[in-house]
Amino acid sequence: MKLVKVQKNFFNRAISLKADPNDQLLHNEAGRPCVLIMKLKYKGKYRDFVVPMKSNISPKIDKETYFALPPNKRTRAGNYHGIYYIKLFPINKIYIQPYLISGNKYMKNIQKIIDKPENKKKIIDSCQNYLIQYEAGNRNYYTPDIDLIIDKVL
Repeated sequence: MKLVKVQKNFFNRAISLKADPNDQLLHNEAGRPCVLIMKLKYKGKYRDFVVPMKSNISPKIDKETYFALPPNKRTRAGNYHGIYYIKLFPINKIYIQPYLISGNKYMKNIQKIIDKPENKKKIIDSCQNYLIQYEAGNRNYYTPDIDLIIDKVL
């Protein structure tokens, strides 16, 4: 798994094609760090997905929906920072850029955490389980519309 950021043109395309009707794709101008997970199975086909990191996950959120990471400088007291499974979305590699971590101790530590075999397995298994539930219709308003992204953007 790699830390990456998704190019702005992906989000612009998704917005212009109305593939994000509920504005649930997490993005920002600087390029939000995401974890690139290669080849998760969705509707019988293996696809690449990215899972955004989020700095302020509410303590009311089910702990099964994210992988907790050490707080960053934007994480407010009482909230969590983590890899937020319910915000994952499919991606084409043409929209991916490396997330540069050289000289950034915090992000190097994050990379070490996600590279641990037991953490890598947990993240991948949790994302795949999320996709199984999503495919079965167990989704909510706060999740990106995976089917629309596949149909309109990719």
